[in-house]
Amino acid sequence: MKPDRQPQMPSPEPIDARDLQAHFFGTPKEVIAKYTHCPMCGANLHFHYMTDFGTNRTHETARCLECAIKIRRVLHALQ
Repeated sequence: MKPDRQPQMPSPEPIDARDLQAHFFGTPKEVIAKYTHCPMCGANLHFHYMTDFGTNRTHETARCLECAIKIRRVLHALQ
């Protein structure tokens, strides 16, 4: 029998969006649910975006208001 997987605590360092994509797999509905809900409690995540046009990157921060923690920080490259 497999042990239950414990959710990982978020990293304080931002990660690249391309690296994040490898963690989400399944049907589109499953991927959206994983991306938009807290892995700890299942509550909806609240997203904040800040764009830095000098470096052509958008910083995404996802927070869970129920757990009062930041779930992830992602850097998205602008085209």
